[in-house]
Amino acid sequence: MRFPILMPGIPWFVVLPDAPTRAEAILALLHHATRSVAYPSGRPWLVGSWPDDQIMLHVAGRSRVALIGHTAVSTDHLARLVERTRDVSALDTALADMTGSCHVIADLGGRQRVQGTASGVRRVFHAELDGQLVAADRADVLGWLIDAELNQHAVALSLLDPTRPHPLDDVPMWQGVTALPADRFLLVEASGRASTIRWWQPPAPVLPLREGARRLATALSDAVRCRLGGAETVSCDLSGGLDSTAVTFLAARGQGKLIAYTASALDSSDDDLVWADRTIVELPGVVHDVLPRDQLPLVYDGVAGAEDTLDEPSVGVIDRAKLLTGYRRMAAAGSQMHLTGHGGDEVLGGAPNHLHTMLRTHPLRAVDMFRGFRARTRWPLLPSMVTALRAQPYASWLSSSGSQLTGSGSRLRLIDLEWDIPPRLPPWVTPDARALIRESFAALTGSAAPLASTRGRHADLSAIRGRARLVRSLAQMVAPTGMSMAAPFLDDRVVEACQSVRPHERATPWRHKPLITEAMRGIVPARLQVRNAKVDRSADEEAGIRANRGHLLVLCEGSRLADLGFVDTGQLRAACRYSIPPDRLHEPLQQTVACELWLRASIAG
Repeated sequence: MRFPILMPGIPWFVVLPDAPTRAEAILALLHHATRSVAYPSGRPWLVGSWPDDQIMLHVAGRSRVALIGHTAVSTDHLARLVERTRDVSALDTALADMTGSCHVIADLGGRQRVQGTASGVRRVFHAELDGQLVAADRADVLGWLIDAELNQHAVALSLLDPTRPHPLDDVPMWQGVTALPADRFLLVEASGRASTIRWWQPPAPVLPLREGARRLATALSDAVRCRLGGAETVSCDLSGGLDSTAVTFLAARGQGKLIAYTASALDSSDDDLVWADRTIVELPGVVHDVLPRDQLPLVYDGVAGAEDTLDEPSVGVIDRAKLLTGYRRMAAAGSQMHLTGHGGDEVLGGAPNHLHTMLRTHPLRAVDMFRGFRARTRWPLLPSMVTALRAQPYASWLSSSGSQLTGSGSRLRLIDLEWDIPPRLPPWVTPDARALIRESFAALTGSAAPLASTRGRHADLSAIRGRARLVRSLAQMVAPTGMSMAAPFLDDRVVEACQSVRPHERATPWRHKPLITEAMRGIVPARLQVRNAKVDRSADEEAGIRANRGHLLVLCEGSRLADLGFVDTGQLRAACRYSIPPDRLHEPLQQTVACELWLRASIAG
């Protein structure tokens, strides 16, 4: 296995123990690092590579605290925080109101704390090296450091469509590497003993819409502002949707130059550009950069030669050409920070899963909403009522999902009323891979706990973490362009503001994203907040598959997945085309291609 960080500009860090460890491994790690902070002993504490403007560091005597990422905390404030606290376990209160998105790495009084974000945009992984615990923000760096073998169970799980369910989504791709749950921090005592402590839980969803909207307006404004900093030029996505429009208006309040970027679509009925143009009229100081339709890269363009440095497979790679084209345009225009609306769909709304609890607590309201959702989604009456009323524990749901992995891709199950989206396996996945996947599900029998006690809240958090996982991989993908990427909607304070709103007001069948509409009242003109739908992008994907079928077939030749015995290349070749309902085999093809590309980029040979 080669060292994963081969391209310049890709950020990473490792937290090392203040103890003798395997010298050659540490020396090799230091060889690849561009930054290092030492213990008082002189041994390396924090090593890695990160931009100078994305670390806030305080070192005084035996105290060390680093905030890596985007934060509004100043060095003076951080120093005062450490002076008041002096104990890593007591940092919860001090960090509870911190704006932005960053890792927290602290060593106070010989005890260490390593923490990511509750959304999962910033993760923490840990492993043992010579009996000592090491932590990092990337699983592949730890895998390389401890010379780990590939986790074949994780590879097989990556073939699930559309994603791995909790907690199987936290299984790293390397043996011996453990993912820290997003709502926990890693506590390492002076003796070296390690434990995980829960530091975050979602707020009670009790606020009425207007009060929650006020909180969201403040949290989102702060989240955008802390990214602007001293940057002379900032850019943002502008699709004309409610989420990107809100971010654009908030970013326009900054002092620097703002570029709003809109990528056209192949489908002539797509009205993103129409709404983006309407928005720009209201922001005369903002530069509008439009990628013309005839320059639009297609889905799967360039995948045959992709070597993106990711620490897990990500479906984001299928649209990498379009993504990288935009970031390179913005970088060429001088932008140092790019803001996106990713996460808006997940935090602002919510699936009808909340009806399961609502039917028991507020039955009349639930029946009314049930009618509204059913009219919009055309659920069959009797099956939807049975699903909504059935009291199935999460462990039971996960077990049944694991036993029903194969089947029709039409998704006739009422997933909007279950705990989550039940995963499926495409027909080209071999019995060997299915056996590994079933082993992973079976290992959790009776022990798996949901992310929250109710279906609705679990589904919300699962969706947020799923989007955060995608954003994290996209940030890794675009890092070599020299651009920093930020998704303000996935900041912990923004997530908390949204999750504090009563579900029946946030996730309603009668209004489109009422929370952001209310929050942006007086900031975004009302005429720009009436858009309630976006065009399906299936035309873009169909064109991309048709144009790149030859490249997809190339991936089938010498397939690493086939070498592992996980895919039948004959069936996979046949599936390398756009498929219409009810098969829709082009959808699980995304996961398979992502896994194949990851194996090729990550495993030497």
